[in-house]
Amino acid sequence: MKLTEFISKKAIIPALKATDKKGAIQELVQAARKAYEGEKFVVSEIVDAIVQREKIGSTGIGGGVGVPHAKLEGVKNVIGAFGRASAALDFNAVDGQPVHLIFLIISPPSKNEAYLKALQKVMSALKKPNFVKFLRGAKSVRDIEEIFREVEEVAV
Repeated sequence: MKLTEFISKKAIIPALKATDKKGAIQELVQAARKAYEGEKFVVSEIVDAIVQREKIGSTGIGGGVGVPHAKLEGVKNVIGAFGRASAALDFNAVDGQPVHLIFLIISPPSKNEAYLKALQKVMSALKKPNFVKFLRGAKSVRDIEEIFREVEEVAV
């Protein structure tokens, strides 16, 4: 599985408008809803599920990155979205730092293996040299998508 397989370019937001974690999650879920027209889900239900998941433990993994995720009935496939926040978002991250880059992952409970692969793909990309730095500097959806492609080529 590749980043570009579960994060459609229509679900990439280079400049999130939100100024808080829940707002950013809502913006990303709405982008995923528009990008994956075959998926019929209620945005508020997914946002609520992700916020509930956050209460178990923060998905602010450090280094200015958040990976909010949840499994929900009603979603057919593993789908994702990516957004970059200009405002520093408090994600209650493990390192105490604010979050600027957010990878959202939503999956049906029946696709656990694909869900774990999507999470693994994001985590391994984040470990690549300069991946986060390049994402922070990217100006457009096209730039971000290109960075995703480049990290996939290196990760073969």
